[in-house]
Amino acid sequence: MKLAVALIAVVLLGAGFVVMHGMPSGSSDGEVKVSRATLAPGRIVLTLESHSKEVVAIAQAIVNDSYVNFAAGTPGAADIAIDYPWIEGESYEIELLTSTGASVDFSIDDAAAS
Repeated sequence: MKLAVALIAVVLLGAGFVVMHGMPSGSSDGEVKVSRATLAPGRIVLTLESHSKEVVAIAQAIVNDSYVNFAAGTPGAADIAIDYPWIEGESYEIELLTSTGASVDFSIDDAAAS
């Protein structure tokens, strides 16, 4: 029961988070991009940057083709924290999906704690 409640909370938090960065519909054309990735044990934190003034919600996070739990800071924050048991030296493909269907792709080629 606790797991179900926690999962619902994460889904609602992720669906309701609004990043104060814009992105066009469809695939990202460079309007929003990941400027930095910080790795800590069990967590990947992505910092987003944008050159648009539109508001967009991050709806889902995917790491290596698997949907993962994520959390975002307060509305307007540009950091997305992804819960993922990464392994040092491994490569990771990350995709953030917005509520409009746009995606932001990012690769980590050689994971190491930052």
